[in-house]
Amino acid sequence: MSYTAGDNSNPSFLFARYGFLDHSSPATFCKILIPNPSPQLIEMGYNPSRMLFYKETGDVSQEVWDVLLYQILEASNNAEQLQALYQAHMSGDEQTKQAIHDEHYGETLTALRNHVDSFLVQLDELSTKAQGRDLNVHPRLPLILQHNQFVKETFLRVQANLNQ
Repeated sequence: MSYTAGDNSNPSFLFARYGFLDHSSPATFCKILIPNPSPQLIEMGYNPSRMLFYKETGDVSQEVWDVLLYQILEASNNAEQLQALYQAHMSGDEQTKQAIHDEHYGETLTALRNHVDSFLVQLDELSTKAQGRDLNVHPRLPLILQHNQFVKETFLRVQANLNQ
């Protein structure tokens, strides 16, 4: 008999829910948080268990690219391409979906770079803030810092890939 406590592809979930860090996790949630995502955005792949950055390779899951492109098209009020992307995704028309991705690759890449860069700054700021804290008052701090280091190393690999 076995028991699964959560998604082994995302150590952040296990850490937040159960208070331990699974070092064997192959990926982490990309940390793109969207308050009140629309049903369409969820269907495009907005889900922490699918929006992943991979630890060893720095690869980015397709759902991250899809969700970012959807947001970019939505923000630009490009209803025609937004609908075309959504329909292509829902019908499995990878050729049309890829053509729209190709057309907006620069914008999507910039958005993802900005997210990764700003999140790395936040992680550094949090680590600096944690220095010198009393571990008797904050006993989980070493575990939190280990988790943040795992996330940072993954994000640095993603950053290196995005800057190639």
